[in-house]
Amino acid sequence: MLSTVEVVQVFLARLAAQDAPGIARLCAPTVEWEAPDPNGARWAPGPRTRREVESQFLTLFATFGLEQLSVRQVIVDGGDAAVVGWARWRVLATGEQADARFAAVLSVHLGEIEQYWQMPDTLAVAVATGAARTEA
Repeated sequence: MLSTVEVVQVFLARLAAQDAPGIARLCAPTVEWEAPDPNGARWAPGPRTRREVESQFLTLFATFGLEQLSVRQVIVDGGDAAVVGWARWRVLATGEQADARFAAVLSVHLGEIEQYWQMPDTLAVAVATGAARTEA
């Protein structure tokens, strides 16, 4: 069984590799989920199955190519971990670049992710995908 730190390390490695099935395998059968849809325009909280987690990440990786992932800090307290970082994504349909800071909180029990909260810079993502505009 993996520790919380090990689960976070594997999760980040699989995220960087854009390995949606691998991310899903890290999860409990049901994950309490709070994260935006891949275009950053709306939030879809609630429980997710492993298959739904995989689908969410497959959609993310079909929409965006991850070009750079930088983790600034990982804070672990028992089964909870907070990850603070920055990612550079490329919108595959348009070539637009999206630089987004993020914080993610993972709760791990018995080596599986039971709760996942992701708080990205949704405005940066929505602007890059055309879902939002900023006025100059």
